[in-house]
Amino acid sequence: MKGHAWILGLLGAMGLVGFVAAVATADVVQTPVAIGGVVSLALVIAWIALDAESLGRAARRRGTRYSVNATLLVVVVGAIAIAANVLAHRYDKRFDLSASQRFDLSEQTDKVLDGLDQDVRILAFFTSGSPEESDFRDLIEGYRARSEHIVVEFHDPVREPLLAEQNDITSSFGTVILRAGDSTQRLEFDFDEEAITNAIIRVTSGRQHPLCFVTGHGELDFEDSTGPTGLGMAVERLTGQNYTARGLSLVREGRVPDDCEVTVVADPQTDPLPAEREMLAAYVAGGGALVVLLDPMHAPELAADLARYGFRLQDDVVLEANPRYQLVGGDATWIVLDPDSFEPHAMTEDLAGMVILRLARSVGKGDSVSGITVQVLARTTPYGWAETTLDGATPPQPDDGDIVGDVPLVALAEVDDPAAISVGDMAIGAAGSTALPGLAAAPAPAAPPEVERKAGGRVLVFGDSDFASNELLGQGSNQDLFLNAIAWLVGEEDQVSIRPNEGATGSLTMNGLQGLMVWLLCLLVVPGVTVGMAIGTWRHRRNL
Repeated sequence: MKGHAWILGLLGAMGLVGFVAAVATADVVQTPVAIGGVVSLALVIAWIALDAESLGRAARRRGTRYSVNATLLVVVVGAIAIAANVLAHRYDKRFDLSASQRFDLSEQTDKVLDGLDQDVRILAFFTSGSPEESDFRDLIEGYRARSEHIVVEFHDPVREPLLAEQNDITSSFGTVILRAGDSTQRLEFDFDEEAITNAIIRVTSGRQHPLCFVTGHGELDFEDSTGPTGLGMAVERLTGQNYTARGLSLVREGRVPDDCEVTVVADPQTDPLPAEREMLAAYVAGGGALVVLLDPMHAPELAADLARYGFRLQDDVVLEANPRYQLVGGDATWIVLDPDSFEPHAMTEDLAGMVILRLARSVGKGDSVSGITVQVLARTTPYGWAETTLDGATPPQPDDGDIVGDVPLVALAEVDDPAAISVGDMAIGAAGSTALPGLAAAPAPAAPPEVERKAGGRVLVFGDSDFASNELLGQGSNQDLFLNAIAWLVGEEDQVSIRPNEGATGSLTMNGLQGLMVWLLCLLVVPGVTVGMAIGTWRHRRNL
């Protein structure tokens, strides 16, 4: 029996290893597992008792001592590795050390995931082992780690043709289907964070937010996503979420429709008619949200009309004398705003990068209007000023009449008492309006029109439109500022945040010599040194 006692020791050791593994991975130790551990320990003890004499002789040998030490070292290292894996499994934490934070979710995505109150089932159809599948797995793992409401299933359309046919999978690059309740969204080409987060917003949102862009006065084209002055790129970001956009001709419709949740006047080159300005006033008095982007010297009558909401817009150009807040290579009309340039507000508190304005005008508080609260949201440094002498001959410098220091650039008016907004005649061709050529002016009504007034109207005025244009939208935090403003006006707090970074991929570029050195180091030097050290250790132990 003693000659075969080592079998008991082997079985006991294997049982103990299994017992330790089961305990490490299970939250609760089941009774059969505990019994197996006790039996394994008993087998090891029985082996030691039966083979004590031979174990004692082996223990006195020098080689045995070295072998025991090496075995103990391996066991300790193995135990540390197992413990580290167990802790990592139970306390999972992702760290993104890439320069562009490629594997870290943006603040907007975190807010959207934290606000989920229903499960979002994601069906990912990718060819197994494809680069697209690998990239999507890396990204979607962050979503699953953040929210328990994200449920992901991976399917290979080649191995599961029936399921692929049922879901109409035809793309060879992959398809991602998101489902929540009765809503479904499909992604077939773009699988980055912005696309996935926008799809989650669309599939879980119970409503669409209509945006209306006033047209007919040379405004920036909200459908142009290629030209430098268009607003198309910003609109594409919005319609990629739960917004819709359409043009609005006030002359044709005679009013701002009730379904316009936000109305945008984007830097008109000519003034809207007086009746059109009254339509906008009626819209705000009825609880609507109006956004005005107005560059210097454009639409002077509209600029003056904003006084009815408590704003003051001068005919000026804001200049920044602090070189730290100027764009490198640009003149003083390029203004850089950092987080310290903004007043506390939900629209601006999450901005972490710079905002770049080009040729802006001042937008500040005017005469106080009872029932309307006006707040300045962004200012220059104390070294900025609003230049009013614009004859092209006089060197720009602060003069009497100029706003000097902390020049306001963005302001918000919130209407508490809608009766504070005066609304005049909205008939085209009425007194004060310009009649169309060849047509007689319409007779003025006897009394101002009835307006259904409601508290909650908001007017947001930017003294610059370039920051939201295609040319500058991707610079710094320009996109975040504009999209945060729209999101706040419609009450989408989850979307008021910092959006995904589409920056560098963190690639490493090497020339031929550098590549050769890395190849030699990895394939020859490091393995050669390792083998040499192993041979030296073996020869040293042979001589002991």
